[in-house]
Amino acid sequence: VAEIREDISGIKSNLGVLSQRVTATESKLNKAESTLVEFGGRLDRMEEDLEYQSGYSRDLWDRVQDLENRSRRNNIRILGVPEGAEGINISGPAFLLTLLRDCLPLPEAGDIEIERAHRMLGPKPGPDQCPRPIIACFLRFRDRENILRLAGEEGELHWRGEKIMIFPDMSRELAMQRHHFTPARRRCMALGLRYALQYPATLRVTIDGRSRRFTDLEEALREIDLLWVQNEEGTDRRCPQPQRER
Repeated sequence: VAEIREDISGIKSNLGVLSQRVTATESKLNKAESTLVEFGGRLDRMEEDLEYQSGYSRDLWDRVQDLENRSRRNNIRILGVPEGAEGINISGPAFLLTLLRDCLPLPEAGDIEIERAHRMLGPKPGPDQCPRPIIACFLRFRDRENILRLAGEEGELHWRGEKIMIFPDMSRELAMQRHHFTPARRRCMALGLRYALQYPATLRVTIDGRSRRFTDLEEALREIDLLWVQNEEGTDRRCPQPQRER
């Protein structure tokens, strides 16, 4: 009986220790749970802040891009002019005016003024490499638009046996966005549809006087084919010559 009582006493003692340990463990679990809840709330707030900051950063980036491209509104970019064609004793604006008058039907008595014209910054290419583009800034926006219009009407331009091309000047990011619509523009040309790539990167397609605007390439390709099928039913299936709008 004495041994049994001792065993019971030992068991009670062990149960007391276990009870204390369970109580301590429960306390730690409750504390850990409350900490996890606190961390979860902090994580939710951090995710909300990150989403806000990401949206704010995108908005700032769009504004920076808009400012950069607006600062280039009076600029054009000329490709294909051989290196060194400017000579030494002639300024960049004077050389560019001479080049434009040789390639485009500009009025002799025109008042076109070029503020500056220079090669794109970078190392001088070798003989077997493409020449650096020329960036020109016009004093008036209408002169720049007139040059681009005449270049589009003339088609291919040649100067001293070299093919040159004239484009609007824009940031690399905007150029990539506009280049993204190349497949849709080619589809419009193949189908003979009138199209225009509007600023900043919006494709406008006109079919029988109806215009649609697209900012997504896949949607543009899908809708172009659908619009063409709808408007081609019951009509002459010969494609007209592709036309490009300004």
